[in-house]
Amino acid sequence: MRSRIKRDNTDKLTECSPRAFLKTYASNKQLRSKDLRNAVINALKEGEFLDDNGWISLRNVGRGQNENETLAFLGQVAETITRAATQHDETLKPQAVACPSPTVTYQHSKLGYRFFPGWTAVFNVLSSSIHVDAKPSTVSASRKTPVKTLDIASIAEFKLEDTTEKIIDNEEKMVGAAKQLLENDPCRARILGFTMEKKRTRFWDFSRCAITASEPFDKPELLVDFLLFVIFAKKNEIGFDPTMPNISVGGEDCSCYEIGNSLCLTVGSPLSGEAAYEMDGRATRVWVVEVLSPDSNGDIEVDGDIEVGRTRFRRGVTRRVLKDVWLYALCEREIQSSILKKLDAKQKTKLEEHFLTFIMEEVIIVEGEPKRTLKKPSRTEVQPTMMSRTHMLRKHVRSVVNEECENLYQLTDFKKALICWRDMILCLDLFRIAGFIHRDLSGGNTLFFEGRGIISDMEYSKRYNEVSSHDPKTGAPDFMAAEYQANLFFFLPSRTDATAELFKLQDEWFAPHFVHDVESIYWQYLWFLHNRIPKTPEPSQSALEKVKRQAGRYFGHSIDGNQDRFEVIRNETSDIKLRGVLESIYCPLILQPLDLSITLREEYRRVVRSLPMKKSDDAWRLGDVFNGDIYEKFLGKLQAVLDAYSVITVDAASRGTGKVAPLNGSNNLQTLPHNQNLDRSHPKRIEN
Repeated sequence: MRSRIKRDNTDKLTECSPRAFLKTYASNKQLRSKDLRNAVINALKEGEFLDDNGWISLRNVGRGQNENETLAFLGQVAETITRAATQHDETLKPQAVACPSPTVTYQHSKLGYRFFPGWTAVFNVLSSSIHVDAKPSTVSASRKTPVKTLDIASIAEFKLEDTTEKIIDNEEKMVGAAKQLLENDPCRARILGFTMEKKRTRFWDFSRCAITASEPFDKPELLVDFLLFVIFAKKNEIGFDPTMPNISVGGEDCSCYEIGNSLCLTVGSPLSGEAAYEMDGRATRVWVVEVLSPDSNGDIEVDGDIEVGRTRFRRGVTRRVLKDVWLYALCEREIQSSILKKLDAKQKTKLEEHFLTFIMEEVIIVEGEPKRTLKKPSRTEVQPTMMSRTHMLRKHVRSVVNEECENLYQLTDFKKALICWRDMILCLDLFRIAGFIHRDLSGGNTLFFEGRGIISDMEYSKRYNEVSSHDPKTGAPDFMAAEYQANLFFFLPSRTDATAELFKLQDEWFAPHFVHDVESIYWQYLWFLHNRIPKTPEPSQSALEKVKRQAGRYFGHSIDGNQDRFEVIRNETSDIKLRGVLESIYCPLILQPLDLSITLREEYRRVVRSLPMKKSDDAWRLGDVFNGDIYEKFLGKLQAVLDAYSVITVDAASRGTGKVAPLNGSNNLQTLPHNQNLDRSHPKRIEN
């Protein structure tokens, strides 16, 4: 698991000098005092932990030594740093206890794999001061008290040897633990840590937009600076979110989200945790919440009241939906407004029916400043073995809406899914009229609410006349258009003498356009057929195996797709091949939309008959070739299936035939039982 996590994140790693790292990620003005640093260093030398040649305990490390016993001195180092710093500056208040913790057990508020970092700094939540023994001992190395992961300030991994094997093992453990911590608390901005292999030390910062590591070093003074910061930094300085207090309600752990001047109490489990499972990503969590109001009775306890901090609040009657997310660009309500401004009154009213209704939306403010990820060090260099990645800052955004929706991953009713796809096509046509493309139409942002589809998550929506081949790919790979993944147009006309020179620039031509959004709906349809199987009549095992193998060819792949996906769009007979596998499970009516791939191919050929043109912004785009025809064709097909499906299912149910009726209703659909990796509520979102 750790190896896979590290492999999935190799393109996000950048490297900088240790001093640049400390200046960027572990900097506090009060802790940068030279006098303070000298006082701490002198105390460590007096305690015989440190001399001019480095850490005394690591000088003669050899094979066969016990790792836990050898490195236990770092707990004493942290205690000495705490004592010396507070004696030098009485205004300093230690915020965390730092010590080796190889045998500690951890309490996670979210389910996940277990991890055991070799060292942790844990916020001292029980008191405002830390007791330090007069004679430091090794007790901390065998601490048995369970630690809540929500309180962990920093982590580290150790090895007594600096072989390549040991270095890789440390790095994999570090990345794995950081992922678990960020997943456990999606409101947290980052995790700090360090690795040591003998004397070789390296700092790490895992944030919502990048992973940064320092170059290896063996200067103890740099680690002392790091420990000073970890022990004395305030919670918000080290990545925690002070705007989300955790409270107990009826013996259950709950969270309160601050937004505006309100507190929102979470109810139950998240409606959606899409992207909260990726270390570098949006960390989206969607909850049903109750908006709390201060109790006007003051200190008088009222049944149902809860206490947050030292203030009592009355629970609300009306429930809303809160979304907490880390975004690159504009907030969704701003994007909604930009699109609606480009439409006439009738079109605007029509599209608003398929938008979320925002009550509140804001960027989180901490100590008077918007909460954002940190800028990378100015001298950051990308490791030669890693892929280059644009480092864009994210901002922490919170919103509250009226609608409690189901997303496509939650739907098991084919009729509801048809309604969603029909309404998504309606929305995309209006997007086209307004001049916008969505660029991220996945199962997580295709929503169903009270008999209609809702389109959401428009962070990457952009005016078509502003896109270019230089734009990064965005979206969930399972639903990306095949051309978009391949980064080329599949159906360009044959070159002629007149276009020969122009074709030499073909590699610069590609940019996403309106039809690519339409294709995402087709992939949603295919995904549904491969992951929602009727319970009755029960399919044969051989039929299920065929569906599983076919699903593996089309879903669960990287941002660049694969040839099987490309052939679904490129191949004239792809709908026949798809039908051959699926017809043993589904009736002909359900499979009618398969031939929409023909419609897509026809449209792709049409729009590239006039070759792309170079625009004033030095980008290539197709000309004024887009119209509403393909939307009408998709709507016609989906509505015809929807109408026929509704009539047939009612008639079949009344006759008791059961031939089609089992598909109409969530109780009669099942997730493909042996293909759970494809039925992912949280598919990997790519923001490359």
